[in-house]
Amino acid sequence: MRKLRAEAHRRMLGNGYCARPVELDCHFESICESCTFFVTTIEFRPTLAKQRDDAADKGQIGRQKVFDGLLQRLDDTEA
Repeated sequence: MRKLRAEAHRRMLGNGYCARPVELDCHFESICESCTFFVTTIEFRPTLAKQRDDAADKGQIGRQKVFDGLLQRLDDTEA
């Protein structure tokens, strides 16, 4: 049961998962993706969409908005 609970709260990252317990606050959540120096390209759109969906599924509104913004910028760039 402990393993299942831990898996339910893992946060998806671009290259793995954060295993920080949900009870612990994190001031760095999505820090890279919200950094002004973060750059992404259309090739990472599927990964960013999965991260956004992961955040939405877990009710992580702030994290979801970060990825929504990144996806919107990619869409605007492609248009």
